Amino acid sequence: MGTSSYDPFLKFKYPFRVHQKMILDRFNQEIQRTKPGEPLRFHVVAPPGSGKTIVGIELAIRLRKPSLVVCPNTAIQGQWVEKLGMFIPENSGVRPEEIVTSQTHQPRFINVLTYQILSIPEDAGETIVELAEGFWARSIAETQKTELEEARSRILAMKSSNSVQYKKELSKYTKGIRHGKLLENLAGQTGDRDSLISLLHPRTRELLTKLRDFGVKTVIFDECHHLQTYWAIVMKNILQWMGIENIIGLTATPPLDERPEILQNYTNLLGPIDFEIPTPAVVKDGMLAPYQDMTCFCIPEKKEMEYLSNCHEKFHNLVEGFKDPSSDFCSWVVKRIIERKMADGSQREWRKLFAARPDFSVAGVKYLRKVGIRIPHDITLTGEMAGEMTIEDWALLIEDYALNRLKLSGEESHKDLYDAIRDALYTLGFILTEKGIRTYISPIDRVLSYSRSKLQAVKDIIRHEMRILGDKIRVAVVTDFEFSNALSLKKLDNVLDEECGGAISVIKELVTDEELDSLDPVMVTGKSLLCDDDLADTYLKKFKEWADENGYDIALSMKPVFGGRLCEIEGSGRDWNTKSAVLFTTSLLEKGITKCIVGTRGLLGEGWDAVCLNTLIDLCCAATYASVNQLRGRSIRKDDRQPRKLANNWDVVCFAPGLDKGSNDLRRLHKKHKQFYSICADGRIQKGVSHVDPSLAFLDDMDINTINHFNERMMAKASERDSQYDMWRIGEKFVNVEQESVEFTMDRAAVPCDTGVFTLHSAKLRGRSASNKFKGGAGTLALLAAVISAGSSIPVAIAFGAVSALFFRSTTKGIKNAAEYSRKNVLSMDSLEFARRCSLCLFYALQGSGFISRNLLERHVNISRREDGSIRVFLDAPSEESSLFAKSLDELLSPIMNQRYAVPRYETVAIGSRSNLKAISAGLKPERSVITSWHPVPDVLGTNRDRAEMFRVQWNRWVSRGDLVYLKSAEGERIIEQYGMSNELGIRKQLANFWR
Repeated sequence: MGTSSYDPFLKFKYPFRVHQKMILDRFNQEIQRTKPGEPLRFHVVAPPGSGKTIVGIELAIRLRKPSLVVCPNTAIQGQWVEKLGMFIPENSGVRPEEIVTSQTHQPRFINVLTYQILSIPEDAGETIVELAEGFWARSIAETQKTELEEARSRILAMKSSNSVQYKKELSKYTKGIRHGKLLENLAGQTGDRDSLISLLHPRTRELLTKLRDFGVKTVIFDECHHLQTYWAIVMKNILQWMGIENIIGLTATPPLDERPEILQNYTNLLGPIDFEIPTPAVVKDGMLAPYQDMTCFCIPEKKEMEYLSNCHEKFHNLVEGFKDPSSDFCSWVVKRIIERKMADGSQREWRKLFAARPDFSVAGVKYLRKVGIRIPHDITLTGEMAGEMTIEDWALLIEDYALNRLKLSGEESHKDLYDAIRDALYTLGFILTEKGIRTYISPIDRVLSYSRSKLQAVKDIIRHEMRILGDKIRVAVVTDFEFSNALSLKKLDNVLDEECGGAISVIKELVTDEELDSLDPVMVTGKSLLCDDDLADTYLKKFKEWADENGYDIALSMKPVFGGRLCEIEGSGRDWNTKSAVLFTTSLLEKGITKCIVGTRGLLGEGWDAVCLNTLIDLCCAATYASVNQLRGRSIRKDDRQPRKLANNWDVVCFAPGLDKGSNDLRRLHKKHKQFYSICADGRIQKGVSHVDPSLAFLDDMDINTINHFNERMMAKASERDSQYDMWRIGEKFVNVEQESVEFTMDRAAVPCDTGVFTLHSAKLRGRSASNKFKGGAGTLALLAAVISAGSSIPVAIAFGAVSALFFRSTTKGIKNAAEYSRKNVLSMDSLEFARRCSLCLFYALQGSGFISRNLLERHVNISRREDGSIRVFLDAPSEESSLFAKSLDELLSPIMNQRYAVPRYETVAIGSRSNLKAISAGLKPERSVITSWHPVPDVLGTNRDRAEMFRVQWNRWVSRGDLVYLKSAEGERIIEQYGMSNELGIRKQLANFWR
């Protein structure tokens, strides 16, 4: 058979899943979109366990040209070879090895190799150090015009006689290699890709030549997120040298939050993401198990809390003096933010300062507002300036003051203050240098990350899960290290010990607890293998059976440690390694011989599979997209033995109440969850920390009661596996679109209405007063409504006897009911009704301006109250219209600052103390209202007066009376001065994405 004659009869034996069909359909579109002669790039993101290998093989078949598949390791390499068997028809007489190979001697239609084998350098063995020496030698040869061998001799001489200088110079080249810069520069300088290929090992060059000569034109990069630095540059040049026509990238975790230069290496090779399937799609498609995300809070132990408080004390004492408007610090900020004098005496334009130093500018305005200094009109206000000063804001201003005021002063007091600032900043994780402040992992971060209180939280979680699952529990506790490296900071002596936060501390806690010891836990790390003493003999026996069955040369020995509660297992033999330890321990977990495995992220993260796992406890500090996504993927593999398996994924967060940086662990939780989807209590699948609990999005601080109440809710949620499973609605169709919503809370439970706006509730009050809706006193209410409508006051009507007879004969029940209705629905509105009115105002304004379809109806505006009382609003429409609506509503609920137009919101005066009759009267006839706040016209509607007027008409219809004001006018400036950046309703909000 020829090189491409296999593809017509290669066909997947089973139906593709819905999400796989979506990928393949999009691929067909890309083929049609690609012009002849242009390279085809197809970059796919799909979660672990979604069948990317199957999709990749199908893509290679459809391209009908020999392919090279590149993988990060031999395990994944083997999966490609194995899965191809699913494409060969029964009784075809064709063996898989005729079509696919992982060997290097003879190319096939599909060639599966590793990144490593394709990028081994010639003169560096397999070490970056030797490769760096090679680049260094070339640099010396070029600049000093010497022979290459002489340059190498010079490096070796320096290495033996002056190791300090050798390491210093070498680090420049190793860094360049890791970032791929040296390789790219070499290829760019010569303009010849052969120059870079020549750096590779002879066997690698021979292999690449064979593949090129065989006609390989398609390259599929599996787990392509590894293509970041050295590999990315090497592969880019290999592709060009081979004349590759089709480039496909498959990954679950693109490096979206890496440094710009790394991300650029990645996207230069693979292009932007063409199609993304989020994890929920694969869950609903039935290939992955459903899951829910949980968080357990704890507070630092007493000794830890004292340490954290002491770290903050210096800084607080420092800042207190800076809050004085008469202080030298305040005068300095005024000069930098308001006066902005340049060297020639002229004033620097605000827009130029803001463009050059946006964070500093925001911090300066926040500070000046805090100390009561008026902000002049030439300063453009932004949303970020409305909040409270954060510790980062203070650091920015203090940095500028220290470097540009104190450090340039000859006064002794200024030198002392500079030293005090430097020390105070250091304890909070800021290092003051001549180039400015740089951050580091501070002692505060380490104490919160590795607090011993997290061990108690782990035990509480496992106990609760045991009560729910019984013998079915399979739990993994994952840490960053076996032993914490917290002691690298000497200041933590007597606060944290070397075991805090490490896997070793977890397993010791488990085996010293009588209930948890029954799980027979095992700890496996890159260094150690420990098992519960009750399991030790069984572990050795089962391991021998497993090794013999697989023909492995492994022998184990055991010794008791930790007072006999644990046994340390050591192995020897040709096949003994960490991989075999993990594989065997995982098999025990699958069989239930152990029900708990403790390990590090390096071993139990990417590539580890345990389909039985139903409880994951994440104690890791890593918050990158790749690490979080990979770890979350461990617990959601389908398990035929648990047909209704739902995984509980737990984070443990240590929170120090009342401290500025006491929420650092919570911030890390926010960063983790903003990158992936999970199910909410109402069944929506949402991205961000709100899917854990909606209250987390708006928490500023927590006390012990709040923490206890939150943990109780989480434990209750953990018990609801069956209902949460049903809420996923597995098998239900999905459209794979992301929609944007606004979520917000308000400090005020009720907002007084502008009774000058006639609403449905006003009509109901009038109609019910004139009918029999309010039982008892209905006739009185009807006459009362008539009197009010005629313009007479209630006292006057009574004085003339118009209602006296009927009034005194009636019961008070109807009046009371009518008054209550008026107070709750006509004179005021709760947050849900406020959201409804603002949303419908915006909906009709956008529709009238042509920004959203006229086919949309009011019912497409979805408004709901979440379990914590917060409000979620979204427009059920195509993504672009939905996003525009959410963005505009977010702007409408923001303070006025630098927008073009604004409208007032009136409130009826003093509604709470009214008598029943006056409450009814106020609801039936508008009374005196006052302006309490101004709301900005959303940007898209504020681009011109006509659109802004259209918004004003809807505002008057749904929310409040009032005229449109141009904020750039003199009147607008007066309004901004009085109401600017004012959040009168105490609204806290966020834009949140959900998937369907």
